[in-house]
Parts: sequence; structure tokens; C-alpha cells
Amino acid sequence: MPRYSLSIAVWTLALVTVVATTSGCVMSEEVKRINQVQAEKKRRAEERTTNLSGEQIFKRSCNTCHPGAQAGMGPALDKLKEHFPTDKALKAFLRQGAGVMPANPVEVISEKEMDNLIDYLRELQESPE
Repeated sequence: MPRYSLSIAVWTLALVTVVATTSGCVMSEEVKRINQVQAEKKRRAEERTTNLSGEQIFKRSCNTCHPGAQAGMGPALDKLKEHFPTDKALKAFLRQGAGVMPANPVEVISEKEMDNLIDYLRELQESPE
């Protein structure tokens, strides 16, 4: 191999090594920054939450279409356990919405409030009529 080509190969290898080793540091710093921003957003969202009870959330967000959990513009809620056997399935449905039922993203109903609402809806199912 000519001496000129060997020098280019050595410099190229050195450059690749420097880029590879320093870009990892830059990437890890960027990942840290992204994680910090996300943690701060979560903290702010938790500070803004009202942490309403399940009943309060139901009255605010659900009662208009499901008055007293009975049929109204929406269906009665007496078959929730059949349609949504797990809290995870019910939460996913409430977050996504369906048809004319609006979605309830975390900006509208916090995670704590959603858990409260699901607990309340499950209690309605257990209450004697």
C-alpha cells in the first residue's frame, strides 16, 4: 500500500473513532435532557390536576350522556364488567373515546382522576339498585 494511502486510512480510522466515541456522549446527554423535560412535564401536569373524586369526574364528564349511569344519549353503564373486564381495558376505552363519546386524554383527566373514575364506575356495578 502506498504511503499516502496508509496515511489517509489511519486518519480516516482516527476520525471514525473520534466521531463514534464522542457522538455516544452527545446522544446520552440528549437522552438525559429529553428524560428531564418529560419528568418536568409530568410534574407540572400533576401540579395542575384537581384530583377530583370518581363521582365528581363522573358528574363533570359522563353524567350528561349517562345520567345516573342509566341510558341517555349514551348507553346505560350496567354492562361495564362484561364489556371491559379489566380496569386496563376500561381505561384504554375512556382515554380513546368512541363514536360521539369524546376521548379523555391525560390533559383532561389525570391518571389519578382516571383511577378514581374507574373505581367509582366499578362501585356503581357492585351497588344494589
